[in-house]
Amino acid sequence: MPTHSTATPSNGPRHAAPDRDRLGTLLTASWTALHLPVLVLLGLAVDHQAEARPQVAATTPDLTVS
Repeated sequence: MPTHSTATPSNGPRHAAPDRDRLGTLLTASWTALHLPVLVLLGLAVDHQAEARPQVAATTPDLTVS
């Protein structure tokens, strides 16, 4: 009865060569193409909103003292 295993030893997960990983490249490009414009528009909206608000002096009381 043989005691050796016919399975190859595993040194961790095997990955495709970088030039052959087309799915990973496609997913990365898709994520970037869809999220980058959204992040830019959100940044512009926040910047515009910060400029539109009037600046109030820090010494102005919020409530009347009674």
